[in-house]
Amino acid sequence: MINQVAFRGMDLEAIDRTIYMPKAEELTARRLINVKSDIPAGAETYAYDVMTRSGVAKILANNADDVPLVDVDMRREYQRIYSIATSFAYNVQELRSAQMTGQPIDATKAGVARRAVAEKENRLAWIGDADFGIQGLINATGIQTTNVSQNVNGTSTKWKDKTGEEIVEDVRIVRALISVLPGHMTSPLTMAVPPTQYEMLNSRYNEFDSRTVLQVIQSYNWFSSIDRAPELKGAGTGGTDSLLIFDASREVMELLIPMDMTRHDPEWKFPRWKFAVEERCGGVVIRYPMAIARGDGI
Repeated sequence: MINQVAFRGMDLEAIDRTIYMPKAEELTARRLINVKSDIPAGAETYAYDVMTRSGVAKILANNADDVPLVDVDMRREYQRIYSIATSFAYNVQELRSAQMTGQPIDATKAGVARRAVAEKENRLAWIGDADFGIQGLINATGIQTTNVSQNVNGTSTKWKDKTGEEIVEDVRIVRALISVLPGHMTSPLTMAVPPTQYEMLNSRYNEFDSRTVLQVIQSYNWFSSIDRAPELKGAGTGGTDSLLIFDASREVMELLIPMDMTRHDPEWKFPRWKFAVEERCGGVVIRYPMAIARGDGI
């Protein structure tokens, strides 16, 4: 008989509490993008239809019979779904020590595993994975990109070299790429910027206005939220920092999570128990990439 130390109920409860903790705040994908979870965990692909219409109406002359015809075309798009997985282990001596003191095992390893899966999910949402053909919000085909303008002196495009008025104008111009689209004039948009530039938004707007740049932008009610996203650092053309403005409504985009983070049953191989942690994820499905605008050079 193999001499092994069994897990007690209290041990497994401690692990599960850690595995299913909410994502850390700095991993922003789930907070900014709606999650789509009504897909079977066994699905290999997710399919959705994109409709385009053709035809117009016209004024019809008396007794005319040339009534124009409208039609719709359906194009089916597919997105692959993959498993994100990692594992952690406890050896028999760690279990013996925990049981000797009557305490559950230290769940730190489980927390690290959870964090690793969450970080990979967040990265897939923002940046994607070229090796597996997954596109992210920042680099998806069809999104709108532009370079922000130089400052009044013509020496730099970076926000650290611009006035509050110039920063707000950069935001307005990038936002306008989406707001001028049909049906998006009043869409609740989200803006994300790298951490350094987010802190710059807290600087004073100008010498005559004591509000911060962030408060001025918020006063226009352009955005439903303004957030910091570390993934935007160096995300632009030539490795420049970028701001990203997008419509995060379900019709435009969703984060595919057919199976949320799950701890599988432990595997025993002397001298340790090994736990696999898995999530099924398809990245972000972007149905209308034009509703994403990236401004490079900030």
